[in-house]
Amino acid sequence: MGRKKSLSDVQLLETARQVFVQEGFGASTKEIARRAGVSEGVIYQRFVTKDELFFAAMIPPPVDVKKLLKPGRFKGSKLIEKITLSMIEYCRATLPVLLPLMLHPGFRFEEFARRHPDSPMFVLRRELVLFFMEQQRAGRIGGVDPGAAALLVWSTANSIAFFERLGAHGGQFDPVIIRKTIQCMWDGMRPEAR
Repeated sequence: MGRKKSLSDVQLLETARQVFVQEGFGASTKEIARRAGVSEGVIYQRFVTKDELFFAAMIPPPVDVKKLLKPGRFKGSKLIEKITLSMIEYCRATLPVLLPLMLHPGFRFEEFARRHPDSPMFVLRRELVLFFMEQQRAGRIGGVDPGAAALLVWSTANSIAFFERLGAHGGQFDPVIIRKTIQCMWDGMRPEAR
């Protein structure tokens, strides 16, 4: 009977993610093993190469898509605001993971998407498109392309998080300008008056 794993793959990947976020791809597997409390050999038993470990560890953190897209008592511009603000928070959390991922010399977006189709980032994008399709069928948004509407919300959230990370506006956008930006989006999505 084999020895029981004392450290799950999830725990190992979380430790690796923390180290890669702090130190980039140049981080040593020896340091990852030390922080995880395992031998370097354990890492290579589970992940054949450092690249394999890196790409597995750098899948963005999960998001509760159902909660994020649940309308609750919100509708119209307030619903778009709620979703966009939630997306901004998600992007703020994922950007530290995405930056080292994008900087890896072997990173290719399409290949990463193909290998990790259930990555939280890709699931969220698909669900966002479906959400806008449902909103459009129900007459709650106008004749915009649902994929374009999803991309607009996604891009806005990412841009705000990115510029904050760069230090724009002291690292935090004024909530007023964020709400005005969301209002501009809504103005383009709102259904025509009946």
